[in-house]
Amino acid sequence: MPTRKAHSISQPGAQDQASQKQTGAHLLLLFLKVAFPVAILAAASVGYSQLKTAKPVPKKPKIIEKVWSVDVIKATAKRVIPTLHLYGKTVSRRQVELRALVAGKIIKTGPGLKEGAIVKAGEMLVVIDDFDYIGAIREAKSFHEEANARAQEMSANVLLEQENLKFAQAQLALAQKDYERALGLSKRGTVSKKLADDRKVILSQRAQSVSTHKVNLDFQRARLKGQIAVIDRLKWKVDQANRRLVETKLIAPFDAYVNSVSAQVGRTVSANDKVANLIDINQIDVRFVLTDAQYGRILSQESTLVGRKITVSWKVGDKPIQYTATIKRIGAEIASQAGGLEIYASIDTPKNPLPLRTGAFVEIKMNDREYKNVIQVPQTALYEGDTIYIIEEGKLKPIKVKITGTAGSDSLISINLPPNTKILSSRLSLAGQGVKVKPRSPVQPSQKEKTIEKRDTTAHNNKGL
Repeated sequence: MPTRKAHSISQPGAQDQASQKQTGAHLLLLFLKVAFPVAILAAASVGYSQLKTAKPVPKKPKIIEKVWSVDVIKATAKRVIPTLHLYGKTVSRRQVELRALVAGKIIKTGPGLKEGAIVKAGEMLVVIDDFDYIGAIREAKSFHEEANARAQEMSANVLLEQENLKFAQAQLALAQKDYERALGLSKRGTVSKKLADDRKVILSQRAQSVSTHKVNLDFQRARLKGQIAVIDRLKWKVDQANRRLVETKLIAPFDAYVNSVSAQVGRTVSANDKVANLIDINQIDVRFVLTDAQYGRILSQESTLVGRKITVSWKVGDKPIQYTATIKRIGAEIASQAGGLEIYASIDTPKNPLPLRTGAFVEIKMNDREYKNVIQVPQTALYEGDTIYIIEEGKLKPIKVKITGTAGSDSLISINLPPNTKILSSRLSLAGQGVKVKPRSPVQPSQKEKTIEKRDTTAHNNKGL
């Protein structure tokens, strides 16, 4: 038992020694694992520092700002009268629906009574059988002559009664004297009283005869007056019959285009039956619409549009035919469907250079209002709607502007700029403050601007028209 105890006491010392050796080896291995990577990193850092120090330093490149080639225009303030390009339609100012004035059979038609033909004023179009109308004239004349004969008879009766009245009045005067003489003699006793009474009876009879002739004269005069009225009525019948005879021939009332012909030889027509439509060739208008804005803009400077001259172009074939027209009237109501006011202008010479037809679709050129001291720029010169760029010392400078109006596709702006200031007219996506630019060509007015200036000068000279 004691021996076992001694052996168990000596064994823990040997184990501790072995454990210490094992721990030392583990610590050495751990050191090597940490120190080796650190050494590698240190060596790499030193190498990188040496390489970086030995690397050649490149020169910094010089930044050159790009210069953009652009189109420019001169900022020249001037007087501009833009031209409005409108469209309209030709309409007839005067047209009639020709109708038969009397009933009867058509026996002849004029050579111009055809669809689309042109007839002259006074040209015969339709002839209706006049047999009945000639007979009506003869009958009316016979009644008129018979009435005249009766009037002459009555006039003779009036003259006869006038003579009878004069004779009766003379007899009355003699009877009056005879009665007065017999009355005086009777008072003196020279004649009997009965004689005086007889003379008084004769005087009364003569007075009655005068009254009868006066009544007869008034009666004959009244009959004559009534017969004169009958003569006047029958004279009107004769005139009416003559007019009906004239109306058997339909005559063109003016130079006209013929349309909707419905009369043919052999056809029997009644009074008021349609024969054809006539459109006056000399009375042609053009109807077009001005928007409320256009109408108000022009009216802000002028009191009325009436009297203004316009140019009308009718495209027939390759070349448009031009006419001048004068505005005559303005629609009474705003045409809501068209979006403005209807304007009517009269074509000055609708037959020259080519007869103008109604219903033609035409283009209209009309002067807009006058703008003073404005600069005309293309749409490409406007940025963000109200900004232009001017060029100062080769760089862009933005300026806000006020748009006063338009001239075709160009805009009219109001701004005070020094003469010959260059305005950017081309579109530049990088336009901004300080961007360097260079004009592509010398700054000169474009051909379009020259044309506009010439047109404006002509419009100014013709402003009174």
